[in-house]
Amino acid sequence: MDIEEITNSKGQLIDDAMNDVFKGNIPNLYDAIKYHIDTGGKRIRPILAILTYEALGKEPRNIAPFAAACEVLHNWILVHDDIEDGDKMRREKPTVWVKYGIAHGINVGDLMAHKVFELILKSDFDEKTILKLTEATMTAAIKTAEGQAMDINLRDNNSPTENDYMRMITGKTAHYLTLPMVGAAVAAGSKQDMINKMIEFGKFIGPAFQITDDVLDLTEGKGRGEIGRDIKEGKRSILVIHCLSKCTKEERKKIIEILNKSPEKTSSADVAFAKKLFEKYKSIEYARNKAESFAAQAKKIADTMPRNLKEILYFFADYLVKRKK
Repeated sequence: MDIEEITNSKGQLIDDAMNDVFKGNIPNLYDAIKYHIDTGGKRIRPILAILTYEALGKEPRNIAPFAAACEVLHNWILVHDDIEDGDKMRREKPTVWVKYGIAHGINVGDLMAHKVFELILKSDFDEKTILKLTEATMTAAIKTAEGQAMDINLRDNNSPTENDYMRMITGKTAHYLTLPMVGAAVAAGSKQDMINKMIEFGKFIGPAFQITDDVLDLTEGKGRGEIGRDIKEGKRSILVIHCLSKCTKEERKKIIEILNKSPEKTSSADVAFAKKLFEKYKSIEYARNKAESFAAQAKKIADTMPRNLKEILYFFADYLVKRKK
């Protein structure tokens, strides 16, 4: 399987469902949503919903509104996340709050949040199934917000531990990355045992995804206009935490000073210093190995699932830790 080929073949189902709920013409609202969605994105979550539903023997068109809801949920979180982090670039283009203003950016995210549930209500399922999909989506959104709060809180912690980090990223990524699979299984009428396995899969693949993101920020960049943006934002990534556990007292003091600066006062030299230390203490290598280990654990859970579903989960596990952007 190839991610671009899958996106090309399944993408229209997602686009049609999203276009169905974003029809308004109010300036600085629907045009801003279209602008953000048109900046791109890999559509990992909605594609995962569709492929999971297909693997369970169902017609993909039926799950399209829920798949689109997963994509809108993801983008709603990104719009607000950019405001919280002060990110000015997203996918190599100005973020919504930069282009339209902070007030409109908040409102855009708010509307997208409500459209998530409108899409679920438009799904062609019985009331019991729609209620279960709503509950799963609500839980994922709550856990993600809690994880984001832990992320922001952790930036004030000068003695972060790996346990702090793991608790944060599990909340921030595992639930809403797993939601597409869980929702597809619920809609397909799968037994609770299957759904529980998917939730367990997410507990490993979510952290694998986030740790890979930490590495990409410092190596390839993540479409935010610069390398090392996480350092400027003071994020206590796994790279930071590993390095702090290995470096000298003087190096530790310097790293903490850099992380505690505002993004505007953090220089390219500061980022280069941090990166050099991460390389010195093999923190990047440690993070990559950690991500691969979590992916391997996720695959063990996938091994207990039906063959068609196992192949899809293997593909995504590999893709999430080997991607370059």
